Amino acid sequence: MAIAKAIVGTFLLRIVGMFATLLCSVLLARLLGVAEFGAYSFTIALVTILALPAQAGIPTLLLRETAKAKAIKDWAAMKGIWLWTGCTVAFLGLVIIICSFLIRSAYTFEYAKLNESIIIPLGVVMSLLVALGNVRGAALRGLGFVIKGQLPEEIIKPVSFLFLLSLVYMVGQDITSVVAMGLHLVAAVFAFFYGAWLLLNAKPRQINNEKPKILWSKWAFTAMPLALMAGIQTFNSHIDILMLGALGTVAQVGVYKVVVSGAALTVFGLQVSNVVIAPRLASSFATNNVSDAQKIASYGSLISFVFTLPILLVFLFYGEWLLGFVFGEEYRHGHTALLIITVSQVVSAFFGSSISLMTMSSNERHVLTAMTTALLVNLILNTMLIPTFGIEGAAYSTAASIVIWNGYLWLVAKVKMNVDSTFVWLLLNKFKRRG
Repeated sequence: MAIAKAIVGTFLLRIVGMFATLLCSVLLARLLGVAEFGAYSFTIALVTILALPAQAGIPTLLLRETAKAKAIKDWAAMKGIWLWTGCTVAFLGLVIIICSFLIRSAYTFEYAKLNESIIIPLGVVMSLLVALGNVRGAALRGLGFVIKGQLPEEIIKPVSFLFLLSLVYMVGQDITSVVAMGLHLVAAVFAFFYGAWLLLNAKPRQINNEKPKILWSKWAFTAMPLALMAGIQTFNSHIDILMLGALGTVAQVGVYKVVVSGAALTVFGLQVSNVVIAPRLASSFATNNVSDAQKIASYGSLISFVFTLPILLVFLFYGEWLLGFVFGEEYRHGHTALLIITVSQVVSAFFGSSISLMTMSSNERHVLTAMTTALLVNLILNTMLIPTFGIEGAAYSTAASIVIWNGYLWLVAKVKMNVDSTFVWLLLNKFKRRG
């Protein structure tokens, strides 16, 4: 019952957040034009990768350790992991901000033709605020506050960004890629302070008088594979846009960004189930309850697949019209790329929350292997296909990498842990009971 309530709440929250994010993309695509929107999208991808060291792996570690500490009532360890992650992210963030200003003069891509290089420092600061927000959200979800843990990043930030974009447009101010990035930063500031207030009110009273137990070496060594895993995963999800920018044109980047935004609707169900089941998987593995973990993983797969399949059908029959109607006629030719990525996301939904299954059971090394392999495949295929096929080449490369890491992690979970991350286990179990 608790899982069902969390899933329904997360579903409603993600619907609102997704709608606000989609409206932001539509406004930006129409107000900036294909070239300026391409510049903005390229910069977002670039600064996301630049900001990786400030958070990569840390939210996952924090969520897992918070959920474990709550399960065994180790309040000193909970206070310690919060203090350690906060200081680590703040320090790394400061280093990244300094480095971004140092490399500002080296930003000489076509996308900076108006000499608007301030967009990179603005984007880096915004990304670091999001990184801190992800850490705080992980703490809230680890405590069991699944909805509160998502509110700042999923609702406050996109809604604030949408409001600010609409306000600036209505007063007649021209919106450029730099203005858009500045408004995005302001929205991230709103979300950050709101999230900090939520965590302050949600923290357990028991930790107030506890002396923090900080396991410096253990957490540092645990965070390393998680950081590499998250870093490679993030790099893999943005490499198509970066390589399209390097091997293609600004206009292609703009169209492909719209395609990726549309395909993001497909992973909605998987994201919802991941957020809800991750802390429960951590608790199950902390108490060595493998059968409970199997049940949770299979239900997560079923939920994500049920949400994903209808979106594929909508995109198959109406995707081209939707791209033209929502974003503009110049985006219609992205339909094929949209279908390619969407099909791969349906496959991902079928395999379920395989990454959460691995990371919450301290088997992140297998995720690292899967993501590294997928990244290499993505890089090779992008290099081969983008010059000839453009955005369709980038889409094929992304789809191949998604299928590869999902299939690998499913096999590892099945062989090493005797856990099937798909909903096939539910069907087989149902047939066994009938028999």
